[in-house]
Amino acid sequence: MREQLTKISAFFAEQPGYIEGYLLLPHEGASPPALGRFGVWESDKAAEDAAQAEHGMALRSELLRLIVEESHLELTFEGIADPKGS
Repeated sequence: MREQLTKISAFFAEQPGYIEGYLLLPHEGASPPALGRFGVWESDKAAEDAAQAEHGMALRSELLRLIVEESHLELTFEGIADPKGS
């Protein structure tokens, strides 16, 4: 699973509008241990275009084959930057 998430991250990192992303690893002793990733995009459109690209869909399809369905969670957020020091 970690290898597949790494492949997805590498693909997204080359797409237009991608700002940065992180592979999320479980903390030592986490129960249950879980993996994840999140990416930061310039816009919803940029994220959607990358997700709908043929290679992006193939990578995600392979990931879905590897995961336990009940453990899978996909979320989308719109972020607001923290205020800088005054």
